[in-house]
Parts: sequence; C-alpha cells; structure tokens
Amino acid sequence: MIRLLFLIHRYLGIALGLVVTLWCLSGFVMMYVQYPDLDAEERLAGLESLKLETCCRLPTNFSNIVLDRFRVEMFDSRPVLRLMDGAYQYVIDLLTGEYLASFDEAETQRSAAIAAKEFGLSGQPRLLGVIEQDQWTVYPAYHSHRPLYHFVMNDSAGTEFYVSSTTGEVVQLTTSRARFWNWMGAVVHWLYPTMLRQHAGAWLQTVIWLTIVSIFLTVIGIYIGLRQYKVRRNRRKSPYRGWALWHHYTGLVFGLFTLTWLVSGLFSVNPWGALEGRDYFEENQRLRGAVLDFEDVRDFIFSLPRNYIPGSTVRLEGSLVDGQLNLVVSDLKGVRVRLQGDALIPDPLPEDFFTRAGHLIRPGIPVQESDWITTGDAYYFNHHEARPFPVYRIEYDDGERIYLDSVSGELVFAVDRERQWLRW
Repeated sequence: MIRLLFLIHRYLGIALGLVVTLWCLSGFVMMYVQYPDLDAEERLAGLESLKLETCCRLPTNFSNIVLDRFRVEMFDSRPVLRLMDGAYQYVIDLLTGEYLASFDEAETQRSAAIAAKEFGLSGQPRLLGVIEQDQWTVYPAYHSHRPLYHFVMNDSAGTEFYVSSTTGEVVQLTTSRARFWNWMGAVVHWLYPTMLRQHAGAWLQTVIWLTIVSIFLTVIGIYIGLRQYKVRRNRRKSPYRGWALWHHYTGLVFGLFTLTWLVSGLFSVNPWGALEGRDYFEENQRLRGAVLDFEDVRDFIFSLPRNYIPGSTVRLEGSLVDGQLNLVVSDLKGVRVRLQGDALIPDPLPEDFFTRAGHLIRPGIPVQESDWITTGDAYYFNHHEARPFPVYRIEYDDGERIYLDSVSGELVFAVDRERQWLRW
C-alpha cells in the first residue's frame, strides 16, 4: 500500500506540480493587480453632464413592466431613460420617445468619442471590430451586452474599451499594463483562457477537480513525509539525500500551508453551491415596500422638465425604498446626493429610517446590534473593489448581518451563516 502511495505522489506531483506552482505565483500577482472590471460607478466618469432642457417624451405603447430601478443619463449627447430589470435594461430616447433595442456602429462611434473625452483619454477611439467576446469580456455578466464594439485608443497606456450593442454603455476598459499583469495573474490563477472560460460549467468543474486532486496530492505528501521522518541507526532523520532531502524537509514545512491554501481556494469557487447563501430577495422586497413599474416612472419623468437638476449631475437614479420613490443624483466623481421626489432638493434619509430598518427588513428576528461603520469589518471591507462608507450595519440574533447604503438606504451587502463560513 505504501509503495502505491509513493507512486501516486510521484506521478501526480509530476503532472500537477507546475499547476500548483503557477497558482501560487499568480496569486502573488493578484494581490496587487485585480482583473479588469469597469463597474457601474466607474462608468460615471465617462458620462456627459445631464441636460434635460428639451426632455421628455416616452412611448405610448410601452408595456407596464415591473422594474428594479431606473436611470436617466446622456447617450450620444441626448438624454436616455434606462429601465433596469435585473441584468437587463430597456433604453428609451427621451427626445423622441423611441425605444432603442440596439445601437448601430455610427451612433456607437459617436458615443465612444464622447466617453473617451469624458474619461480623459487622449486621441480618438478607433473601432477594432464587433466581437462576441474576448479574454477581457468572457464573464457571463456581459451576455446581455453582446455583441460588443471593441475600441482602441492610440495613447501611451494602451487603453481599450468595449461598448454594449444593446445598451450603448461602456462596459469594460483595460490598459496594456492591466492586460499584461492579468496574463501573469488572474488568467493563470483562475484558468481563464477564453476557450475554457466561455464554457462556465466545464470551467468550474475543471477548477474544482484540479484543486481536489491537488489537495489529495498534498495530503499524501504530508503523510509520506511524516512517515519517513524518524531517527535511524545512523542518526539521520530522513532517508533521502540531495534534492530529495530538500524536498522532504521543505514539504514538511510548507505542506500544511499548501494544504490550507488549496482548501481555501477550493471553497472560494463555492463548489456545487455548498456555501451559496441566500439571495435576500424577500428582504429587498420588504425594504422597497412596494412595486416599481413603468407607470410610476412615466409619472416622474413627465415632471422632470419642471424641476431643477444639479448642474454637475451625470446620472439620476430612482428606486423604491420604504414604499417611497428614492432619487439619487451622481456626479462624474461618484459623489451621490439623495433628492426629494417633488422638488428635487437635497433630502438625506432621516436617522429614524435606519433605526427601524432592521425590523422592517426581517420582521420577527431580534436585532442584536445596529450602528454606523466607517471602516471595514470581517465581512464588509475594501479589497481591490472600493465599497461605499459609511454604511449602517444591522446584526441579528441569528448571526446574519445586513449593510445599508447611507445615501439611498438600499441593501448593499448581506451575509448569512453560509457566506460567513465561505469568508473564513
């Protein structure tokens, strides 16, 4: 039996040693360089100032759909309404009232030139082509935006960006530095070559089973190393010499670190949904307090020309919180201000809303503690991605935590027992 374990460890080590080494080295790169991801807030820097002087018209035959939220911002120097339904959105030209199901090359090139200027990029964007996906747009999150218009800037940073053909938004931006270091980091570490990652199921199973086999390899190595470590007649504690001796001792020292690292890596991809956690759909619905539909949005939009929008605004976003229309304006630096629905004047949420939010969101579950936090805790923290602070943290008796945005009052993060285990 021990002979078989030696053979398994030897040949699995030959097969997987390089993989584990690359995982380790690429992990160091990922500590300092994250995978390119242009989130909704970062896109603000590429938007024009919101101009509503000649607004607004809406289609008369648009169905009364239920929405998560809506946004008003500029596209190609004209205001548009974005109706958000999960990952999908419906775009309406507020000058003509036309529903924009897709965006052609000409208008996308014009909007790309505007976005490049707002982002502060030098030169004019050049269209490389229309693509379904590449290494930097392989995430399933881009599915609703495909095909993508791929632009390149002739600048020193080697900037490239991608515009959605279905929403007209800039959805990804990379630089030559980010691409280079991610080929050294995330692409290697997550096994992210496009040919594999585009098949999400196959990619996930590959990562899971390679990690499981690597854990098996490490456990066998630790067992063999401990078994072989004993005082012999010649007073040596190892039967090996040369490189094999170094492998024996370093394996004993670093084997446990490698094992814990591999196990934590396995759980980080949440194998087979073991630590999936809840989606907090019901909690979000209770916090909203009502349903937002197109008729609600229509009523608000028709009041816009008669109201004042702060001059630095690039986005106006609306949602429901506690049964009331919740309006937040953002400038290109990401500074957000909550406005009163009628007069569009600054109207911060009262402290009373936050103190009763815990019982509103999860009625019947006692609140253990609630307070404002201005720095991260064990579950809500900055790591590559900057999270908004301050937030209102609510801790329940059952251990669950909910974090509310200080401006909009919306649920921005939540952890249940499964997610807590995943974190640790």
